Amino acid sequence: MKKIIFCILLFMTVFFLAWNVYSQESAFDIADINRDGVVTQEEYKSAVTAKFKEYDKNKDGYIDEKEFGVKDSPEAAKEFRFMDKNNDRMVSADEFHKASLQRRETFDFNRDSKISKEEYNSGKALPIFKFYF
Repeated sequence: MKKIIFCILLFMTVFFLAWNVYSQESAFDIADINRDGVVTQEEYKSAVTAKFKEYDKNKDGYIDEKEFGVKDSPEAAKEFRFMDKNNDRMVSADEFHKASLQRRETFDFNRDSKISKEEYNSGKALPIFKFYF
């Protein structure tokens, strides 16, 4: 009887944890404010601005390597170098926004100035877009 109760509790715990993970909205869904299936230029700008503020933990107007998590991820280090155009090891809001626009242009495969869910989820775009929204 104890084994059955333990198994039921274990199952319920795993189910609850999985439900919490998979029921959360994706970054795309959060950025797509009007829920029309695309992230427009305005929605993109808003999401990128929010992401910059999230990174800028000390609120000094710059993202440094520590705030961006460069030591924890080679992908983050590479993207940080891409953003840091003046190589001062700090990314300003302007550098962040310009880099995000370059990335949007790169992954806007149909050139409609919007990011669709398919474009976002493409194998090439998602690893990069996660840094911007």
